[in-house]
Amino acid sequence: MRQHPTRDPFVPVVRCAADLLAVVPHTLGYWPAESLVLFAAGGGTAGACVRVDLPADPGDERFAEAFVAELAELVGHDALSDRVFAIVYTSGCASPGTPPPAGGPGAVPAVLAFVDEAARRADRAVAARWVVAGEHWWPVEDPEDVRDVARIQDSAVNAALVAAGSSYATAPRQAMDHEYGALPADIRRGVAGQAARWARAGRDGWHRLGRLACTLAVWEDVLTGVRDADGDWLPALLAHDDDLLGFLAAGLSDPVLADLLLAACATDDTAGVLAAAAMWAELCDGEHGPADAGDEPTGPTREAAPPGVAAVPRRPAGGGPGGDRPGASPGAVRLPAPDAGELIRLSRVLSGEWEETPAWPRLNALYRVLQALAWLLERGDAPAEPAAVEAAESTAEGTAEAAAGSDAPAARVVLAGVLVELAQLNRFRARGSHTAHFVRRATALVPCHPAALRVLRLADARPVPLWARDRATAWHS
Repeated sequence: MRQHPTRDPFVPVVRCAADLLAVVPHTLGYWPAESLVLFAAGGGTAGACVRVDLPADPGDERFAEAFVAELAELVGHDALSDRVFAIVYTSGCASPGTPPPAGGPGAVPAVLAFVDEAARRADRAVAARWVVAGEHWWPVEDPEDVRDVARIQDSAVNAALVAAGSSYATAPRQAMDHEYGALPADIRRGVAGQAARWARAGRDGWHRLGRLACTLAVWEDVLTGVRDADGDWLPALLAHDDDLLGFLAAGLSDPVLADLLLAACATDDTAGVLAAAAMWAELCDGEHGPADAGDEPTGPTREAAPPGVAAVPRRPAGGGPGGDRPGASPGAVRLPAPDAGELIRLSRVLSGEWEETPAWPRLNALYRVLQALAWLLERGDAPAEPAAVEAAESTAEGTAEAAAGSDAPAARVVLAGVLVELAQLNRFRARGSHTAHFVRRATALVPCHPAALRVLRLADARPVPLWARDRATAWHS
């Protein structure tokens, strides 16, 4: 259960509606648009703040029931809150001071009726309701009491949060894609081409157990360097060549590798995750036997990689344990014995049912690397560096495949894999809007992307991971 902390006497107290509304964008990371925001409170302090899209057709009865049930579940997760505030952010209101329209997209009265019913089911009181439209806002109970949005921005709470270093983006896409800044405009790299090459050269090899262990060792070195660099993380990451960065990105197109990387970062225990993978491989090999080439992997396998799969790059110099080495070969990575207990822990971590504290510094380093890879992959028209071209030409399989067709489809699949991993990380952070954003971006690139759809199923099964219910174990921006 989430426990409300003792109030810090230096934290400003919410004393009016403008103060409360000022907290919302700082909590979400951006100013909402066409959204319903529910802000829970209780015990003299703020609780959960959740955002959902305004429904396009709130009059659909089947949709209405499902929507109310979802809202009730979200509100009910915060067991210590006894009331909820509702804010509708919309451009659908004709003018300030005019009651919200009765129909059409984002019909405010219908949405607020859903909130009332959901609060009743969750045994919560609706303390207040507001509409924010353009440059104005007003209480639903008194639509003539129109106020300027500037009063929210000038509130004491907003000023205090800004002074403490908090900020938010003016648009959701900016907040979600550029959480840790953005790639400087003058940077041109050939990562997209190398990622496409690795996607072909490593096809059907990523989930092989020995190769998984080597790949996770490379990831561990890179993430350690990014974490230790702190504010200088981007130069530390870009110091790696395009071949290595393309390799990291391409591996995330394999859902097994992506899941194991996420769990290894969350637990900060790569050896334990590999022991789980070894157990998982025994179960998969015993039940299904060797998978056919091109099949979606259901788990790791002990089968050797097929001929032509490119070798894992050397581990970066200076990263991870023994970081003074000049770039170690990944072939020496030892595989731990299968461990059923570790496999149970792995499943609990991935489902959000783990009751311990995730290793947020390592997960934050992973987030930074993923965002940078997404930026680099989106700039896929940049030519590869000469050294990277030589590396590609040294692999006969990669050269033959490259001659067979364009890099564009493979690059899209790789970028989709990176976006799905970002969606998973946001699910770990209990940020539903961010999770949905990255799933939408991934499925726009690859329709019906299996791993992206699985993220949605996991989020539906457990919208809030166990660790996110307690401020002591939840992620803090």
